[in-house]
Amino acid sequence: MKIEDMSYEDAVEELEKIVEELENDNLSLKDSMEKFKRGIALYNYCNKILSSMEGEVKILLKNDNGILEEEDFSVEV
Repeated sequence: MKIEDMSYEDAVEELEKIVEELENDNLSLKDSMEKFKRGIALYNYCNKILSSMEGEVKILLKNDNGILEEEDFSVEV
């Protein structure tokens, strides 16, 4: 399946499987590199989705006057 056609959840699930295979299986160098490349592409796709969602998330906060205001959500790391 093309990565662009995947849901976020499906992409994460496949990425988790790839990580498990890379950690546990005795893959050939060629297979390991192909899985690694697919994993990087999946990671970038998931990161792109999360970044776009972060820009859409809003939090309603009460100001000092008790009025609800909309504010952009930001994650501090």
